[in-house]
Amino acid sequence: MKRKNTILIAAVSLLSFAGCMDRTGDVLVAADGTVMEGELQTIGAGSAVFSHGAVDLPDHGRVWGLDGRTFSGEVMVSAETASAGSHSIPRDSVYLIIWENSENDIEIKSETFEVDAAFGWLDTGIELELGEILSLRSTGTVVTETGTADPQGQEKYSSSVSLVPAATSGELVFQIGADGVPVAAGDCWIGESPGTGSLMLAVNVPLEGSMDSRGVYSVMVEAGTYARRPGTVVFYPADR
Repeated sequence: MKRKNTILIAAVSLLSFAGCMDRTGDVLVAADGTVMEGELQTIGAGSAVFSHGAVDLPDHGRVWGLDGRTFSGEVMVSAETASAGSHSIPRDSVYLIIWENSENDIEIKSETFEVDAAFGWLDTGIELELGEILSLRSTGTVVTETGTADPQGQEKYSSSVSLVPAATSGELVFQIGADGVPVAAGDCWIGESPGTGSLMLAVNVPLEGSMDSRGVYSVMVEAGTYARRPGTVVFYPADR
């Protein structure tokens, strides 16, 4: 499973506040930019409690899991679980938690697409902005010239004439806009959008335009919220 640290196909740097920090523990960035770092004890009742202090939180937040799923509501975090609304996940499965101020609240884009191995790039029509949180979860089986593959692709096969030469044969790939840099997604990817434009998906076939490739991947796309907009509160787990 690929997560936020999935390799970009070219030298493109994903914007990631947490990734730029030399962290030794959990990190919470408050609405005024103050950074609280250390061991998070709990989140609940409008407060994040660390071993050396506490930070007030908005009532409503959104949890993003390492598996790409997201849910929102009043956020509660204990030593074992993280929950929002009626949903919960193990605490060590949290990618990040975002509390946006009322001016920045946005609707989550959520849609499933069938990505055909024979048809190259699919323009989903989902418009993304640079830094917007994006998750992709895919299932299915395709057949290419090098054999059968799932969204993770065939580990031993890649080609200089593939749709995306640096990804494996049969792997799910994406890019933002027609001129965006392709990214290897695999069966699960979550991170910040590397660009602004329409989300495009494809199966990385060994020979672009070949009619020997067949099959589809079902790809669930969810996107929305921003980790670094002014007034936003963000929690980054230590093991993220």
